[in-house]
Amino acid sequence: MLKYKHILAATDMHDDCLPIVARGVDFAKQYKSKLSIINVVPTVPYYMAAGLSSIPEIESQLEDESTERLESIKKDIDYAVEVFLRHGSPKVEIVKLGEKLGVDLIIVGSHGKHGAQLLLGSTSSGVLHRSLCDVLVVRTSKTPK
Repeated sequence: MLKYKHILAATDMHDDCLPIVARGVDFAKQYKSKLSIINVVPTVPYYMAAGLSSIPEIESQLEDESTERLESIKKDIDYAVEVFLRHGSPKVEIVKLGEKLGVDLIIVGSHGKHGAQLLLGSTSSGVLHRSLCDVLVVRTSKTPK
């Protein structure tokens, strides 16, 4: 049986990311693996920020919220975990960190809210196609939306 030595669980700012973290903790405990958690703050497109406030302010707010979320998750789970916050495209940054850390399993979620990528979601699909290690996609909602 394959034993995972280092697992990377990818979260977002939604409450439905908790099953991803729970699955990561379950696998890490089962295999006595190292567990890392990543949250990627997506780059805010200029057209979305028009008229709201400055892009640096929006990105700073997203970073603060992500940091708080990661620290809350870290505190709430019963397992040693290292957390990472990155900026950019989630599907790219998740794979890059996975390669840098040498993980052998990446866990991502799919809530089916991404149009043409309805079955997997654009992030999970992107990670699945870019990653050189195993990828586990966890359904985070009962029905595709």
